[in-house]
Amino acid sequence: MSAKQGQVVAHGAFQVFGERRRDEVGELLTDIFGREDVTAFGADWRGIVYFTLDDDEEIAADTVVGFDPSSGSSGPLTSVDEVLAAVRSGDIAEAVDADSFDAWRAATGQRSIDMGDCVPPAVFEFLGGDPAERSTEPQDLITFIAVAAALMGRMEALGVEPGDEIPDEVFDEARWQ
Repeated sequence: MSAKQGQVVAHGAFQVFGERRRDEVGELLTDIFGREDVTAFGADWRGIVYFTLDDDEEIAADTVVGFDPSSGSSGPLTSVDEVLAAVRSGDIAEAVDADSFDAWRAATGQRSIDMGDCVPPAVFEFLGGDPAERSTEPQDLITFIAVAAALMGRMEALGVEPGDEIPDEVFDEARWQ
C-alpha cells in the first residue's frame, strides 16, 4: 500500500498509518498529551497507539512510544527502524499478540479489521475492565481514544483516585457539556 493509505499487517493486528490517519490520530494525541511534537505512527488491534515525539529531551525522535488508552499507560518502546523491520518480516504480529487476535477473530467470525479500527477491552481497564475480555465488534480507533481520554479527564476533574468507586457523575453527559 502507498504511504497515503497505510499498511495493514496480519489481518489488521498491526496498522501502519497512512497520511490521513496519521494526521487524524496525531491531532487527537496532541490534544491528549498537550504537546505539539506528536507524530502518530500506527496502532494495533487492541487499540494501543504508537507515535514519536519530535522534540523531547529524554527520548530520541526516532523512538516509538506506545499509548494504551484503556489503561492510560504509555512509554517508549523501540526505534521506528526496528518497528518497520518487524512489519516487513511479519514479526510485528508476535509483538502485538496476534495469537489472541486470531482467537478473537475465530470466536467472532471476523476475517479481519479495517485500517482505523480496533478491538478494545469490553470495559476500559481504568474502570476495572479485564484486557482479556474484548469487545465483540471492531470499533473506530479515534472514537475509542477520544472516549477513553474524556472519561479519564472527567475522573481526574472529580478527584477519583485508583481504587475509588466510580461516581455516576463521570457518565453524566449534561454535567460535562
